[in-house]
Amino acid sequence: MQKTTLKNLKFQFIKKSGNKKTGFMPVTYNSAATCPNSCIFKNNGCYASQGYYTRLNWQAVTDGRRGGSFKELLNNIKALPPLTFWRAHIAGDIPANERGEVSEVYINKISEANKGRRGYTYTHNDINIKNNSKLFKKANNKNFIINVSTESEAQADQVINRHKLPAVMVVKSTEHRNAWTTAGGNKVIVCPAQTAGRSCIDCQLCADRPSPRLIIAFKAHGNAAKKINNILENIK
Repeated sequence: MQKTTLKNLKFQFIKKSGNKKTGFMPVTYNSAATCPNSCIFKNNGCYASQGYYTRLNWQAVTDGRRGGSFKELLNNIKALPPLTFWRAHIAGDIPANERGEVSEVYINKISEANKGRRGYTYTHNDINIKNNSKLFKKANNKNFIINVSTESEAQADQVINRHKLPAVMVVKSTEHRNAWTTAGGNKVIVCPAQTAGRSCIDCQLCADRPSPRLIIAFKAHGNAAKKINNILENIK
């Protein structure tokens, strides 16, 4: 994505989300145009398209009825008090071009805006494309934590063991284990929001792991659970 393309997208900053899962904390939404084709749930079970209020708000950002420019987003992040814990991309992803190469401008500027603060997010962008993995590492090293989203233990192991990046993983709604170890030697625990009812602002595990070899698993849930289960059934 070229720098000029960012100008055509809408970005929404919410100073205090009322979302029960995240808890009361700053969050952002990016236009649906930022969602990569590498996301297996794009238009096919995406959780952000299922929740009523999340879906309506995201649609308004995508349509340009809500949100603002990338510059406004950066200014809002810079205005957060030091050490503020905040979540980027409740819906949407890191912008990338038509070849799937994530925007270096976006990564650099949002990492800089986050300096002294504790922002984190997730991405379904393909880490095997060109400099994506390198840019994600750069952001993580500057304390803007990017978790790579995966749909199998093999994928999550590759993210950690090969790319040295934090991984999260979607698992079936029927998964009965709360913790286990993968074939690649990485530990998996199910998100504490699902096992203990903790909010993101209370947990903060996705932004501050006790070990880089920890995979956080999210059980399929909600109206799309059955669809997601079927998708995961066909992934090796």
